[in-house]
Amino acid sequence: MTNQVTPGGGFLVAPVPRGGIFIREKMTDEQREIVQMAREFIKEQVIPRAKEIEAKTYVEENGQRVPLTISILRQLGDLGLLGVDIPEEFDGMGMDKVTSMLIAESSAGCMSLGATVGAHNGIGTLPIVYFGNEEQKQRYLPRFATGEWISCYALTEPGSGSDALSGKATAVLNEAGTHYLLNGEKQFITNGSWADVAIVFARVENKYSAFIVDLDSKGVSRGAEEKKMGITGSSTCNLIFEDVAIPRANLLGNIGDGPTIALNMLNLGRMKLGFGALGVAKYAIDLTLAFGKERKQFGQPVITFGIQKRKLADLVIGTYATDALSFRAVGAIDQEIAQLPADGDYYTNIIKLFRAFALECAAVKIAGSENLEFVMRNAVRMHGGYGFVEEYRVESLLRDNVVDNIYEGTNDINRLTMFDTFARNVFGAKIPFREYLEEIAACFRKDRLEIAPMTGPLADEYVRAEAVKRMFAFTLNEGLIYTGKGVRTEQEFMEAAADGILAVYALDSSLAKTWEIINISGEKKAAVPKAISQVIVHDYARRIADLCSYILNGIVPEDNLPAVLDKFYTLEYFTFKPVNTIALRRFIADAVIEAGKYNL
Repeated sequence: MTNQVTPGGGFLVAPVPRGGIFIREKMTDEQREIVQMAREFIKEQVIPRAKEIEAKTYVEENGQRVPLTISILRQLGDLGLLGVDIPEEFDGMGMDKVTSMLIAESSAGCMSLGATVGAHNGIGTLPIVYFGNEEQKQRYLPRFATGEWISCYALTEPGSGSDALSGKATAVLNEAGTHYLLNGEKQFITNGSWADVAIVFARVENKYSAFIVDLDSKGVSRGAEEKKMGITGSSTCNLIFEDVAIPRANLLGNIGDGPTIALNMLNLGRMKLGFGALGVAKYAIDLTLAFGKERKQFGQPVITFGIQKRKLADLVIGTYATDALSFRAVGAIDQEIAQLPADGDYYTNIIKLFRAFALECAAVKIAGSENLEFVMRNAVRMHGGYGFVEEYRVESLLRDNVVDNIYEGTNDINRLTMFDTFARNVFGAKIPFREYLEEIAACFRKDRLEIAPMTGPLADEYVRAEAVKRMFAFTLNEGLIYTGKGVRTEQEFMEAAADGILAVYALDSSLAKTWEIINISGEKKAAVPKAISQVIVHDYARRIADLCSYILNGIVPEDNLPAVLDKFYTLEYFTFKPVNTIALRRFIADAVIEAGKYNL
């Protein structure tokens, strides 16, 4: 399997793949077994106790009272699921990133537990995996893999949020040169009340740095638990440090490595969050489908009414697109990791790799969280009055989802990250954007804008997808030309551009996923994915065209606008084709109702 599309937006100027991307249908037998184990554990041990978890119930464990959430986390450790990203030499599983994301997706059912586990074995553990020295790894990672010690990640401060590197906490080396004295306060720390260890960021001689801090140290105190809208079964509080003595050996990396550690961990954290949200979306669709089949009004199941079918189809379509782009992204990352030499620079090279995929990681986070927001909002409505009642799971899942748009970098910040990464790659010639635009310009000169017909399944959709890419690339280029060096002050343009990049990625990936399914199962068995792709191409083409119009009318000077819009409308023409999306949505909904669950 090969995928030679350059990370950081290369898909925008490359043909829609016909083969070569990872989809869930390509899971290995080992991955399927791990997924099944995770799902069974959640179904049997977590979902029945979800209300106890949300109430922060305590249980007896080895003669001590511990939060039920932590007890369950340690059971996951016994199964090996906390150590998926920890190397085998430190008692972990040392699995690939696809497996790691599959576990994140398969753990849907209780988002409070998901937040707790994610903070521990993601951003609370991976900084040591990637930046820790041998002694640090030996001391902490085996205990993290079992859940004996719980970790957290302390970056945000009361005066800093999206400006994550503006924190004021300080660490000063003592006169003997043996310890740093840490002072400051960290805010909104997931696992804050329960953690044994924290990855803490502080300034050393004004150089932002990272430390491994044992939270039973003298001078550490914990604030009151935050009263939150959702994920009430997780711990969120402030950590206060007053002259906390940190052994010099607990410096993570080198002085000044804080920004590198913080921002690169967020790339992986964003991807895990997106996969977690994807799993919850599928779970919520199944809950809504089961309710709609059982609940009857006017003599028939409510899910069989036309508007309900339309809503169900939309939930499925958005989730399919999210699934496609998410697995495509992590599959491409694993392909690149597999080619890295196993030398002393291995982890440094992985960090560089994730930095290269910053756009795709942000896309997974935005797509996962915002699709889940859409799914949950509609799931509640499709439950009618029952959706507003605590007894039905969709009520809490809706509240729990709100934070997904906020942590691991707000979605607004992630959109700016997407645009910034793309723009850097354009100006640095890392993706062939200029060459692609020259091809479009040549087509204008020759008056040959129509794309050559294609053959095979979804041939018309592939042609329309290529036309959409040309239209969007033209728009991005005009936006970059007219904003110039002032582009960073044009956040409306940057936001719209990021939305367009995300939509192209979803459209592109959905088509490629369906092509792969057809190759695996045959066109007849792939009828539902094919219908989903037809709707996605139609709807996303309209969405991207609207974004293009918004950008051009907002950025291009009035005197130049007519000529620019003339070219845009010519390009837009080839993206449009009448499609009976009502019939396609009915077909999709009927198939999912018959299956009784999301099975795509």
